Amino acid sequence: MKVLVVSGFLGAGKTTFIQRLISRSTERLVVLENEFGGTDVDRKIIAKDSGAEVQELTEGCVCCTKSPQLHASVMTIESTVSPDLLIVEPSGVGALGNVMRILRKIEYERITLLPPVTIVDAENFHQNLKLFEEVFTDQLKSSARILISKPENPDPRLYEDIRNRIRALNPSASVSERHYSLEPDSWWQSLLNPATVQVGTDASYAESRSPELETFTVKNCSVASPVTLLWLLERVVRGECGFIVRAKGILPAGKDWVRFDVVSGRISVEGTEPVAGYSGAECVWIGRGINREFIEKCINPLRNEVRPFDVLSGNRRNGTVSDAASEMVSH
Repeated sequence: MKVLVVSGFLGAGKTTFIQRLISRSTERLVVLENEFGGTDVDRKIIAKDSGAEVQELTEGCVCCTKSPQLHASVMTIESTVSPDLLIVEPSGVGALGNVMRILRKIEYERITLLPPVTIVDAENFHQNLKLFEEVFTDQLKSSARILISKPENPDPRLYEDIRNRIRALNPSASVSERHYSLEPDSWWQSLLNPATVQVGTDASYAESRSPELETFTVKNCSVASPVTLLWLLERVVRGECGFIVRAKGILPAGKDWVRFDVVSGRISVEGTEPVAGYSGAECVWIGRGINREFIEKCINPLRNEVRPFDVLSGNRRNGTVSDAASEMVSH
């Protein structure tokens, strides 16, 4: 069984990359995910879109070298499922070096570690380096391949600066600036069948601490409409709900289901198919000083007390309408 670790900070695009990797692979594979925050949003996305078998670890961060969950899970998958390939997606706030140290302890003739891959969000590179230096630097130093992702219209000067900073930290890493979606099948195969398999020694992976972030997970949630959700997410990016590093979820918005994502001030909301009935609705908020009470009032159907105007009809909904919502509608 080959094991490929796909790392990257919160919101870098690991799940999207894994989806593309699965579509390009012909091998029998399993994905092992470590969601930070006790939710399995990404597991639902990967399983629904690719049909791949996805197992999860949601109890804390497996990137702690004292945690036995990752060790036991990999061994169990090898002995019971025995896929050709195991893709491990650590928590976005996890230190890649710690993960590799754990996996090296169980590498033997039936388990082969592939050179790890790290996805980097170019637009948030400098912010992540400044705010979460230890874990972000660890992910860069511990990776064999670093893929710069995200910008639709990349600035060559930004890429050059990022490339120089990465190479200063990890001179031996392969740094790819071309978006992976443009790469041929041979490039994808090189990730899974490299010419040389060398993942470093224990000395290569220094033990690092994950940043102290809190998580808030709400399940069985919903909002009155997509407009209501957008109103809430606007509050989030303005910092009115605390310092939110990442938020994501799948939930009903009126008659439709939506999937949302918030990363460093960027909001993404798109329609999606219903997930396992109403009980499949859930979302997670990651950051510091999270205003849990306000968020829960907005998305918990039993406590939907904060609702903006219905922008389309101009009618006031039942419940309390905040000044912020009124201000948004009036503009």
